[in-house]
Amino acid sequence: MRKIGRFTCGVWLAAALFGGVNSHATETYPSKPIRIVVPFSAGGPGDILARLVAAQLPAELGQTVIVDNRPGANGEIGTEQVARAEPDGYTVLQVSTVQVISMALQPTLRYDLLRDFEPVSYAVESPLVLLTGTETAQKTVAGLIEYAKQKPDGLTYGAGGVGTVGHLSSELFKRAAGIPAIGVPYKGNGAAMGDLIGGRLDFYFATVAESSANIKAGRLNALAVTSSVRDPRIPEIPTMAEVGFPNVNGLVSWGFMLPKNTPQPIVKRLSDAITASIDSPSFQKQLDTLGLTANVGGPEVLASAIRKDYSLWRNVITEANIQRD
Repeated sequence: MRKIGRFTCGVWLAAALFGGVNSHATETYPSKPIRIVVPFSAGGPGDILARLVAAQLPAELGQTVIVDNRPGANGEIGTEQVARAEPDGYTVLQVSTVQVISMALQPTLRYDLLRDFEPVSYAVESPLVLLTGTETAQKTVAGLIEYAKQKPDGLTYGAGGVGTVGHLSSELFKRAAGIPAIGVPYKGNGAAMGDLIGGRLDFYFATVAESSANIKAGRLNALAVTSSVRDPRIPEIPTMAEVGFPNVNGLVSWGFMLPKNTPQPIVKRLSDAITASIDSPSFQKQLDTLGLTANVGGPEVLASAIRKDYSLWRNVITEANIQRD
């Protein structure tokens, strides 16, 4: 009995010490630099967003914040690295719609965004725009649908990669409108946009950031946006809901997550700091120049958005039998 008592006391002592250390770490967070892992190459909108956040956060947290690009396999390499990192608040994942679609396309991934991470903050989004080239007479969604019904072989749409948001949105629209349409694959959005402008494609879904310059220059027709409200950068363009397609509502969005089991006080501290950073007028101005919209929300908002996007895109992928090469 005496041995058992000593062992029990030892367990209690270890637990008390560990709890004290963990509590101290939580109270002093952050006490060293923080790393935001962007699982894509430098230069894209997500990378630019992460660098803007990293520049603002030191004012809120009192620590240096660095951006670490870990590209590869459609974001899977960097995402998995963060899933395996210490849950101490110092390794942050930038999550986007791309990673959600990867989960929907590949159920055998070695991580799950909702199982292996703590959601921190929903941050920024960009709606898509349904586009046609100015070489065509189709300048409304109704006109495009009517035109599709007159073409025996159906319409053609550009897809800047299998499983991209633009590709899946085109398939979603095709099914919602009940029109025949064939996807033409491209290695990137730039080439697809060029063919749309040149009249070699019938329609294309791109983000506001990618397309606004060509819209304003008169090289592209914008038919509708996928956001719930009109985009302030192109306020004359109706939403898909306004033209009769409320379920064609895919967005490109970005947020931030931490490894699973990160203490909740640390999650809240980081979430509050990100919110304050993005809410600053200087940050808002920079976002606007990039064609992005702030829509900050806490952990529950990000988790809900991931579930919604997963359900939406998983259904499209299944119905269209889309498989990543």
